[in-house]
Amino acid sequence: MSGATGGPDGTAGPLHRLVLVRHGKAVADSADGSDHSRALAPRGASQAAATAAWLVERGLGSPDLVLVSSAVRTAQTWQVMAPLLHPGTVREEPELYETSAEALVHLVAATPEEVAVLALVGHEPVVSGAASALAGEGSDGRLAAQVLAGVSTGSAVVLELDHPWAELQQGTARLVALYTP
Repeated sequence: MSGATGGPDGTAGPLHRLVLVRHGKAVADSADGSDHSRALAPRGASQAAATAAWLVERGLGSPDLVLVSSAVRTAQTWQVMAPLLHPGTVREEPELYETSAEALVHLVAATPEEVAVLALVGHEPVVSGAASALAGEGSDGRLAAQVLAGVSTGSAVVLELDHPWAELQQGTARLVALYTP
């Protein structure tokens, strides 16, 4: 998907889009007792399918790169979403399982410049923390307040950037959409 798509008024669109997805609702316990092994609940699968459909409706159904946490529930969230989307490269990113919002911003800033749309499937509080930290001038204030309070399972947050990935830092993106299934 090209990042510099034309808007309805003929103007150029953003250079890059970042889609942060929180995994769908997971079961309370895993067979081995670990958080990492918790599976997606049936409700979580429904959330993932609804979020994928929403991304397609918004024109974000073809991310160039998808990074997925190594946790079972995030991998299963992506498995439900993938048939509805048309991703370029999909990569498991173990760092997404136990990371901070700050580390996530650094990971995103290292994205190759040819990637126009980057999607990440991860966890709270990192999804809302990173989105809140990145949201700057031009962000939808109502959505920013909602994201700051935390995002529900299966939710997607969309940010836009008008600069190279490498220049990404706190307050340099626009928070433009939040979907909660």
